[in-house]
Amino acid sequence: MKKNVVLVVSLVLTLCLSAWVHAATPLGGLAVAVSPDGKQIVAAGDNRVLYAINAETMEVTERVWLGTPILALDFTQDGSKVVAEDTDGTLFLFNAQDWSIIKNEPKAEQMTVSREANLVAGLDRQTVRLFSLENLSATGTITLGDKDRVACMALAPKGDRLAILLTPVDDDAEPKEKVPTDLKNLEADEFKLKNDGKTSRLLIFSATDGSNIADHKLYFSASTVGATLLFQEENILIVNYTNLNAQIDAQGEVTLFKLDNSYNYGIGVSADHQTLLTGGLAKGTYTKVENLNKTTFSQDRLPGWPEYFKSFSVAPDGTAYGATSGYRIVKIKPGGALDKSYPVF
Repeated sequence: MKKNVVLVVSLVLTLCLSAWVHAATPLGGLAVAVSPDGKQIVAAGDNRVLYAINAETMEVTERVWLGTPILALDFTQDGSKVVAEDTDGTLFLFNAQDWSIIKNEPKAEQMTVSREANLVAGLDRQTVRLFSLENLSATGTITLGDKDRVACMALAPKGDRLAILLTPVDDDAEPKEKVPTDLKNLEADEFKLKNDGKTSRLLIFSATDGSNIADHKLYFSASTVGATLLFQEENILIVNYTNLNAQIDAQGEVTLFKLDNSYNYGIGVSADHQTLLTGGLAKGTYTKVENLNKTTFSQDRLPGWPEYFKSFSVAPDGTAYGATSGYRIVKIKPGGALDKSYPVF
């Protein structure tokens, strides 16, 4: 009994402290990406090793010592290169045949990729830097205000737009009131967000010339630990670690929604932003972005410390791969049914 109490207290402390951790601090485990032809998987994480994996057999074909922990990675459209971000906010461009480093570019955090436009963006404080995925050559910049702080950002699938959600700020124009006891679920969540004295801004820029397309003031804020942006045609979806998520339409109107798993420790979006994967402790949700139709899946639980989903990647045929803090990759069938889990070592 005493051992269980200590375990619970340790977990609570870990979750509480995570809210104060730098955004680039990994939760442990693997980040994952699948190639555009669906035949190859790469995974890397805080153990500083890159794994090349045959997607058909799920066997590790190569192990490459990188020397740096990896937060995120993705393939180029032709599958010949892989771009990755480490915990120092440095981008690395790898040759996907021999895994040699073509180039690295520091000061480019919160990596977001458009395969179709051959483009990657990274953040250097108040400046978004845009690079070609061919060789990480600079293609442009977008400069934010001196006091702007980025919560999350994403390139549209075609690479023509960049959406940026800023962190919340105190706003005297917004009231501070307690949630009425008769409000429940999303109604209570909406009231709380509208009456917490804070607002945030959603900015949309042209990724071609850097011009501002939209600037929406929102009552909604991203969770402290992390969030992901994606495009739903003209709408923007904000998917939160806390699983209180938002759809923002072209006029800046907010609609809250939740997914069927609990906390979103892992979030992944297909290259065309048509499929969204989220997952927490063992359980995950496979969501079609167009209509937010959801399918849940659960993997087998390992003994010992809890295993969480950390990231997801989606192949063109809809097959998804979820990487975990337990160094496993979970294969998910098109549509959302669980296939099988594979250890990576």
